[in-house]
Amino acid sequence: MTTISTNSPISTGTRLGSMLMDYVFTIMIVMVFAVPGMVSTFSNAFEVTHEQESFDFMGGSFFYIYLIGFALYFCKDGINGRSFAKRILNLQVVDNETGLAASPMKCFVRNLPLVLWPVEAIIALSNTSRRLGDRIAGTRLEVFDKTVEQPKVNFGQVLVPVLISYGLMLLLTLPFTALTSATERQKVNYIEASYNAQSSKEAEKLFADSLGQYLTASVRAYDQIRDKPLKYVSVIFQLNENYLGNDQNFGEIKSITMPILLSKFPEKAFIGQIKYVYRTSNSMQTRIERLNWPQK
Repeated sequence: MTTISTNSPISTGTRLGSMLMDYVFTIMIVMVFAVPGMVSTFSNAFEVTHEQESFDFMGGSFFYIYLIGFALYFCKDGINGRSFAKRILNLQVVDNETGLAASPMKCFVRNLPLVLWPVEAIIALSNTSRRLGDRIAGTRLEVFDKTVEQPKVNFGQVLVPVLISYGLMLLLTLPFTALTSATERQKVNYIEASYNAQSSKEAEKLFADSLGQYLTASVRAYDQIRDKPLKYVSVIFQLNENYLGNDQNFGEIKSITMPILLSKFPEKAFIGQIKYVYRTSNSMQTRIERLNWPQK
């Protein structure tokens, strides 16, 4: 059988350079897929709303786009056994038995042990042609022979390991996505149509009259919660001074705001949240208090 093996030795410097360049390109690719989540996060960084807070792992729904970058890393050699770094350094992953370009699936299996990067680096530097992943997948790394015609790329075969890699990424992050789902289920399911504009405005005026020199209040009161005979109240306090720097100062601002809130909405008649916010021209601090009284 004709092979593309040149059996040319690969220097330790070239092998190390290949691994490092692959990581650099991986970071670049991951960053491309991370941009939508980063833009969303930064655009909302100084926005304070009455929305209930939740745990959004790696940018919420943009996280699924972000994962594509990591999934592609394990398939980086999928096109004729040559990642960007290997093309620059004139290298190729080949089947250890045939010497032909390794299949996309073999390249994917070969790259899975890279999660143990220090171990793989040590083995690769001691044997520049076959690291641990090569031994598992039945491949080796060789100098690319430009005189040998390369097989036609089968994009269907390339896509399969990409999908498997993406599925593995989802499985690995399942505990975090489950936590996000759990926090979503804990949100109070109030009835939007039960918004009480009059009660909300009255509460805002009460805070303005009593504590206008300390803060500005935004209040949204809802008269109904699904499956509970309670109101839902959300309050945002925009503080004029920073009371959020330490627990003592925060306790002081709570001690003057809570009595006023409870004078309008009696304890145990509602649940909700309070967001204390202190904002400057280039920063913002926030503390959130849950209002969920023990029910008999």
